[in-house]
Amino acid sequence: MVKEGDQSVTLDLLKQKMADFARERDWDKSHSPRNLLLALVGEVGELSEIFQWKGEVPKGLPDWNEEERVHLGEELSDVLLYLVRLSDICGIDLGRAALRKVELNALKYPVSLSKSASSKNQEVIITKTLVDNSDTTGTVVGESG
Repeated sequence: MVKEGDQSVTLDLLKQKMADFARERDWDKSHSPRNLLLALVGEVGELSEIFQWKGEVPKGLPDWNEEERVHLGEELSDVLLYLVRLSDICGIDLGRAALRKVELNALKYPVSLSKSASSKNQEVIITKTLVDNSDTTGTVVGESG
């Protein structure tokens, strides 16, 4: 078992460990992009189940006990490990792709527009929701679903 502080954890380390793990068990033949994606989706579902009935959860999870935190860590790890394995099998440098995406998002959502637009966006969303949920006379109708 890896103990905290034993070594730095990088995407490359995880990628190598996952490749070794699969090769040692002769799982490479089953690790197609499709199969890994479907496994990843399943793990995201398991992660979602943890939060399903908790309502809004504050940052830092102050009301969670140790067992819940450990379980969350395990499910987050499953998602990360499948994502790392999928990117490796697809030949995508996940670290570089993620950094590129952050840069693209910075261009798409500049700070100057984001801070001042935050409260305006809330107003637009509320207004749009009211308009979308109203009949032709402007009366708000209940949502189905």
